[in-house]
Amino acid sequence: MYAIRLELVPPPVADGCPEAAGAGPVRALLLRLPLDGARVCHARVREDGSGLGAVCFLTASSLLAAEWALRAGAGVLVGPGGPLAGWSVVRCEADPWFALGRWQDRARS
Repeated sequence: MYAIRLELVPPPVADGCPEAAGAGPVRALLLRLPLDGARVCHARVREDGSGLGAVCFLTASSLLAAEWALRAGAGVLVGPGGPLAGWSVVRCEADPWFALGRWQDRARS
C-alpha cells in the first residue's frame, strides 16, 4: 500500500471567494475513482483556507504506478465535465515520510 498526497485548489469566482466542496464528498469521489492498475483503499481529506488536502492510500504494483494512477484520476475529477471541473491539482506525489517508513517521525514534528 502506498500513501500519496493530493492537494486541490478551487477556482476563484467573481466575488473573490473560492467555490466550496466538502471534504466528505471529495473523499467519496476519491474512493470511487476508476484507476488503471491501482485502487484507493482509504483517503483522509481536510479542508483549509486554500482548498483541500488529502492523503490517499492506494494498492498498486509500485509507488510510481500509484502516483501516476492517482494523478490521472485526479485529472479526470478536475477536468472538463468532472465533478470538480475548474479546480487545480497542485500536488499529487508520494508522501516522503510514509514512503521512507518514517511516519512516526512525522507525527513528532
